[in-house]
Amino acid sequence: MGRGAMGTARAEAARDEAPTPTREDEKAEGAAADAKKRKAPATWQETMRDAKAKHRPRLKDWSRDGFATRRRADFKALSEIDAAHVGETIQRVDAADLTPERFASKFERASEPVIVRGVPDREAWGARAWTCGGLAEDGELGAARLKCGEDDDGHTVRVSLRDFASYCAHDADGDDSPLYVFDGAFAERAAAKGLAGGYGVPAFCGRDDLFELVGEELRPPYRWLLLGPKRSGTCVHVDPLGTSAWNTVIKGRKRWVLFEPGTSKRVASGKPLVKPGEDDEAINYFADILPRVRTAHPTARRYECIQEPGETIFVPGGWWHAVLNLDDTVGVTQNFASRENFDAVWDKTRVGRKAMARRWYRALGGHADADVRALKDRASIQPPIAKPGVPLERPKPPAPPV
Repeated sequence: MGRGAMGTARAEAARDEAPTPTREDEKAEGAAADAKKRKAPATWQETMRDAKAKHRPRLKDWSRDGFATRRRADFKALSEIDAAHVGETIQRVDAADLTPERFASKFERASEPVIVRGVPDREAWGARAWTCGGLAEDGELGAARLKCGEDDDGHTVRVSLRDFASYCAHDADGDDSPLYVFDGAFAERAAAKGLAGGYGVPAFCGRDDLFELVGEELRPPYRWLLLGPKRSGTCVHVDPLGTSAWNTVIKGRKRWVLFEPGTSKRVASGKPLVKPGEDDEAINYFADILPRVRTAHPTARRYECIQEPGETIFVPGGWWHAVLNLDDTVGVTQNFASRENFDAVWDKTRVGRKAMARRWYRALGGHADADVRALKDRASIQPPIAKPGVPLERPKPPAPPV
């Protein structure tokens, strides 16, 4: 991620190790950004210069590593997958051939990544027409302030879509690792909420969204709008709360590396292999650090692949992964809990999101699907952490007299 994106590189890499923000946190932060009364910078250049300074205050030269200039060929080389470096070959299937049942049994239950071709076309997504510049031309939407990074105190850095689109068109190409819109609250913001109607959960993984049982206000952030200039991306991370994810690229291409669960973070991230003075953005990882990881840990099981426009990648919970935008990209992604990954998600949620776990536990027992109701029995092995003085189950009313 080019110092902008999921907080971007760093925020994404850290989100499974820090308390997950609530939906209310995201909405309040976004509303505050929109309502803040201050004099706006006169130009998009000033806006983006200010955003870059907040996101990486100690980086004075965003082109210092030369990936936009003298090392441009190194970046271009990443658009091809060397067969000797691919690790295992990820399977690709057509959306028309992947039923929810086949997806659950062959990929989700087996914890195997897969790339699914043709979801946006088959399911007639309006998002197929999206471009960063085109979205910015809409008056209200162009004014929407979207997240493109975080400052050193963890506060969100936001810019208008219109200013970000100007940055992508005229300035981002000069940055080694550009800012990256990775916004998880767009669907709750008045100016941008209509975007959520431009796509849907792919039919192959639409059987379960078990976090919806706790309600939109309590569930953690789970869907993101992605607007990434080339060379932006996300560093190595595992998705939060044990959730799995699907990620669809609408415009442009993304390069992925995925390491299977059980791989240590030190191996996947290559942190011990980073040389003094090197940056640790996604472009640095793919160009410099990942080759060292391959050499130092040749038996580490991994997939390396390029995601083409219109393709959806499934990332099972627990897989370390990093992503680099090879082109200017537009995409959407969503994390989910299902009956297949329930045990892992429950273990993390009952500890990391205690209040949500209690509500989830109660809601499972009232589900119409008997298989989902049965998950409550599995959760009972490690029940939610009770709030002092409050029973986990609401007492049942007494039976009426006969």
